[in-house]
Amino acid sequence: MTLKTFHERLDSLFELRTNLRAAAIDLFSQEFSYSTGYFATILNGCLFAPSLLTFWFVNGLIDFSTAITIGAVATPAGLQIRLLAYVLLIPTFFLVRVSIHLLHPTHRQQILGGSCPNARLLSLDWFSMGILATGLPLALQDFGPWLGMNTAYLLGLFVLPRPLSARRGKFVKLTAIVLGVALFLYAKYGQAMTVLPQPQLVLGPVATFALGDGATEWLLRLVNSLLFGPLLVGMFGVFLNHVLTRPELTEIPLLHHTLPRRDPDSVVVASAALGTTFYLLVVTAATGRVVMVP
Repeated sequence: MTLKTFHERLDSLFELRTNLRAAAIDLFSQEFSYSTGYFATILNGCLFAPSLLTFWFVNGLIDFSTAITIGAVATPAGLQIRLLAYVLLIPTFFLVRVSIHLLHPTHRQQILGGSCPNARLLSLDWFSMGILATGLPLALQDFGPWLGMNTAYLLGLFVLPRPLSARRGKFVKLTAIVLGVALFLYAKYGQAMTVLPQPQLVLGPVATFALGDGATEWLLRLVNSLLFGPLLVGMFGVFLNHVLTRPELTEIPLLHHTLPRRDPDSVVVASAALGTTFYLLVVTAATGRVVMVP
């Protein structure tokens, strides 16, 4: 082999490597450009997005800390099952979302064509609600603090600000939020604060009124039954979807950043019901017991 032939072959190898590198870069740049290509459709589009992981982590911290504070989790075993369900939440939501889109003829054609359907069929926010909403009867057993807090919210957020100016109305709303939270915490946990007077002496029935054990147990079985639980949680989600997105709340500074956006009722019901069903199936798998009817 002459030196000239060697250089020609070496140049051809360099040219081949350069062409392959350019082709690979072009392929990946096309495949991962926004909303084009199968990988982009899955990872950054209608089926799944990395932002879901951020929501999952932040929402989990807020939801579980709130649930423990209000008493929606009664035992360590119950907390463990809910944590297990929350760990499985993202892959389950992903599979359900993929299945729904791929079962829809038009959506399936769009996805296989490398683009995202312009449709919002499920919401992770409402899907995750079923994990903790099924424990609300435990929190509501001490009904007095809830009654006091929501009375403060009703008056301070929806009634009293109406005749006031916008500036004074916002001040009244912020005061009502702080007062409602303080009232709830004092009525529920004030007995442990020896420096403060006993809540029942100050608040009366707000601190003492409670549901009976029988009523609480029946409500808990009702919400955690496969036949009624998903429907009840779905209806509760629709109620929250309309209340939390009212202008009286969304106009409050800072608070509107923490509120959900209003979704179609069909999305809320479907997401909350499917999420509740998923949680109840996790409970069945973990405990070996299933409750069909209360």
